[in-house]
Amino acid sequence: MSPTAVPPRTRIAGLAVRARNIVYSGLCTRTAAAPDWLARLDQLEHLTAAAAADRRATLAILDDDVVIDLMVLSYLGHGTPYALWADTLAGFAEDVLGVTTWAQLHTRLDAT
Repeated sequence: MSPTAVPPRTRIAGLAVRARNIVYSGLCTRTAAAPDWLARLDQLEHLTAAAAADRRATLAILDDDVVIDLMVLSYLGHGTPYALWADTLAGFAEDVLGVTTWAQLHTRLDAT
């Protein structure tokens, strides 16, 4: 059996899987069950309102536990842990899928 070339999982993709598992397992079924939920909900609202570049830069420096909490709240509120990338397909491709694209393709992806 030959090994297949599977691209490595990005940090954000791994954290999204953990967030989804927290919700699916029943550990956190409502917003108030998330740790420090008031502060995280406020942080999620600020990140959602921020420009895509600022949001992505902030997510890159946040601690993994904080990002997981934000993704759990996003999953509970929006039905997906990826709501923070709703307005930037190029950002989603880079941060979650690990696909790097050309500069022109960035603008076209974000325009759709």
